[in-house]
Amino acid sequence: MPATPLKAANRLTAEFDGPWRDDTPVFACCRKTVQTAVDNVDVLELVALDATARVRALREAVEADTPGHIEAHRCCAGHLADVAFDLPDLLADGFDADRQEL
Repeated sequence: MPATPLKAANRLTAEFDGPWRDDTPVFACCRKTVQTAVDNVDVLELVALDATARVRALREAVEADTPGHIEAHRCCAGHLADVAFDLPDLLADGFDADRQEL
């Protein structure tokens, strides 16, 4: 079972569906890395942490699954940082009028 609730996971991974995000190319490895992080961490629990702690948690999740990948792929490291920094805003946009969680 995924760590992140499905609606939140879909919202985050959809951010990386296109070929570019924030003027940065998104490669297949980047999509897989974001998916791995989202699958292995409950991002709803990360929202309360500071950005540095969020980056660390996402990187650790990917490192546990694919050791050395982040060091070899700066593109993936950058996109994980994007997820970490944008996480509060991305998830806040997903709350409905009743303020129910994703």
